[in-house]
Amino acid sequence: MDIKPQNEIIKLNDVMKLIPYSRTSIYRLMTEGVFPKSVNLGSRSVFWIKSDIEDYIQTSIDNSKKEAA
Repeated sequence: MDIKPQNEIIKLNDVMKLIPYSRTSIYRLMTEGVFPKSVNLGSRSVFWIKSDIEDYIQTSIDNSKKEAA
């Protein structure tokens, strides 16, 4: 089974390397519907889709630029 780049999954520590949010902030923002939801693969395996996180970061950057203009 090949995993396509747009479906690459990453763990919480990798998410926190991409975006400087704490674990608590990530889960709070998920609950608020602001941050991409995690994917459960098994009873104790939680992952995020990397492209969802990258899209979130890009959208945040774009929104910040619009607000500054």
